[in-house]
Amino acid sequence: MPTAPLSHAAVDAATGGMVTPVAQILSLGAYLPDAVLSNADMERMVDTSDTWIVERTGIRERRRAAPGETPSVMGARAAAEALERAGNVVPDAIIVATCSAETRFPSTACLIQQKLGLGGMPAFDINAACSGFIYGLSLADAMIRSRAAGTVLVVAAEALTTIVDYTDRSTCVLFGDGAAAAVVGTGGGGGGIRALRCAADGADADLIYFGARPEDPGGPHALRMSGRGTFRTAVERITDVAARVCADAGWHPSEVDWFVPHQANARIIEAAAKRLRVSMDRVILNVDRVGNTSAASIPLALHEAAASGRLRPGQKIVSVAFGSGITWAGLAFEWTGSPSR
Repeated sequence: MPTAPLSHAAVDAATGGMVTPVAQILSLGAYLPDAVLSNADMERMVDTSDTWIVERTGIRERRRAAPGETPSVMGARAAAEALERAGNVVPDAIIVATCSAETRFPSTACLIQQKLGLGGMPAFDINAACSGFIYGLSLADAMIRSRAAGTVLVVAAEALTTIVDYTDRSTCVLFGDGAAAAVVGTGGGGGGIRALRCAADGADADLIYFGARPEDPGGPHALRMSGRGTFRTAVERITDVAARVCADAGWHPSEVDWFVPHQANARIIEAAAKRLRVSMDRVILNVDRVGNTSAASIPLALHEAAASGRLRPGQKIVSVAFGSGITWAGLAFEWTGSPSR
């Protein structure tokens, strides 16, 4: 299914020659809980084994939030680091991507705003599941390019271990907790976002959802997934959107320095890379150590890559995601952000 691109060239042409601001990731922040949930721990909780988990997912451990480490708490910690690295800038808007908010309302964005001591700017949540960070960036990019905002704080925070069913071995081994944040603005010096695509298809809403098991409609609600259907559809969607955002940016996949995908499952990532003819040494992976953190996974991977010195100014980066909805999204950008701790 085609995705609708946010055509930067078309926007520039429509301005009648006026220079359109280019959104950049100015800084990153991240937060991971201290508690580690290893495959050995999973073996004691559910009928599984380290070998089974690693062969099917590539995951060896994931982080688990302690009581009180809610998405807003973790998100505020990540956001504080990102804002400090951006020079303690006061954002014009706060966007939070989460599918595991601790309350129905107020929004996680408003709770984070409270914890940061900020006020007055719009703050709101979006739920595109694992595609949430790129969806959030697309909104930040549109606000900056239209001059509705100069700086936007985009946060992704998840406490997925609170909504999984630890009797369902096919899903509970996948998910972990964590948060990451990006300050998006116009820092100058070239680079920045080159192309974005976001899409959804509710016809496949039953692939990944929160609810009861199909065979037990009166049973407990938790995160549910159709494994085989999800794997196949995820590989198809993220391969397609990666090729499309590369084309929108005027890049060939061979020119991309780093692919930073949603860390859903190492086998999904490997299959998509093979279709794109991208060697795994150009793919940023941390799913083995943090598991699937849904919306937070891409910015967590970017933060880690920046901290290790792998990301350098001017490098071409493509990120892709697939999640419940179903949703999928792609992003092509040149790295301009400052290194992260």
